[in-house]
Amino acid sequence: MHNTQPGRVRVTISLTRDIATLIDETVDGVRIRNRSHAIETLVTESLHITQVRYAVILAGGDQALKRIPAIQHILRTFTENGIYEVTIAVGYLGEQIKQRLGTGEEYGLHITYLQTELGTGGALLQLKSQLKHTFLVANIDRPVEVDIKNLVKFHREHGPIVTIATRSLTELSGIYIMEPKLFQFIPPGFCMLEDTVFHEMTKQGKLLPYPILKDYSDKH
Repeated sequence: MHNTQPGRVRVTISLTRDIATLIDETVDGVRIRNRSHAIETLVTESLHITQVRYAVILAGGDQALKRIPAIQHILRTFTENGIYEVTIAVGYLGEQIKQRLGTGEEYGLHITYLQTELGTGGALLQLKSQLKHTFLVANIDRPVEVDIKNLVKFHREHGPIVTIATRSLTELSGIYIMEPKLFQFIPPGFCMLEDTVFHEMTKQGKLLPYPILKDYSDKH
């Protein structure tokens, strides 16, 4: 084992010719760049390293109740991708949202609620003690289709603090994959991710966009 670029190590292994051939067949020059990348990808998937276990849904604001269909759809997507622990951050319409979504049993997961008036950034900062590993945040106003597995894989491969799957690089709503280092950028008190935090992170090269989300209605 030898040191290579920061955060990575070089490993020498021996494989049978048949296994090497099967690995090489996964190389397409786009998704899988070369044999080394193929081996890393296969090991990552087999160890479920791409898996995110915890998600936060931002459901505050005046239009919160209109987001219910989008939230219901993403909850089902979470279950399909092995995410079973979800916190929903709600504002003054919180009680109505809780009544509509319940405990999460209907979706096969567990929902807790955070009542907050501190904005999207302030809400996440309140959850800092719970968000110790890579986590997902949903900030959407309508049902969308997203391949969470590929989104997380993209995030792992490129190494930003935040990856955003969004339809609009102006509004910056969408699905976010985040690292706990995000909290270094969130000031105490009221804070909106979209207005301040994301712009600063973009300037520092700590945030990456992901291919645009498709509306659920596009396929139905």
